[in-house]
Amino acid sequence: MSVWRQLIGFGAMSEDMVRNELATTLRFRGAAVVRSEISDNLAHLTQKAGALLAAQAIFIVVVTWGTEHGWPRVMALISVLLLVVAALLVLTLLRSIYMPAPRIDDAETYAFEDILSVARVLASRGPRFNIALYMTFLSVILLGLGAIDAALGWA
Repeated sequence: MSVWRQLIGFGAMSEDMVRNELATTLRFRGAAVVRSEISDNLAHLTQKAGALLAAQAIFIVVVTWGTEHGWPRVMALISVLLLVVAALLVLTLLRSIYMPAPRIDDAETYAFEDILSVARVLASRGPRFNIALYMTFLSVILLGLGAIDAALGWA
């Protein structure tokens, strides 16, 4: 299970790990720099999610074309279902969020909690992106097998 969790990102960044990493990093780097880097990573993940969603739309068109050209319907159906579920998962990564400011008077604790709120979002979105990416990849493999099957006339 550990390899699976590492592969998809589950358990890789638990709440305690995020807190510990953030505390360690803030001992050596400024809060503004750390917040900027985490925000940049979150923005990059959002951009990748948008690109993946666009690719999924293209793959759905390919599935449609393939079914019209004799590709195995079972592979096409499974491929489309994977793509639709993956696209719905990706859409959860593209939604806007609002993170209220921490209600804390101490500046150092405020900075920590403020950065932690962004880090939590990043830690929760990473595994979902990975799962959607792997589902899309599996769908593309099925599309390739369907194209080979149709080309070689195995059906």
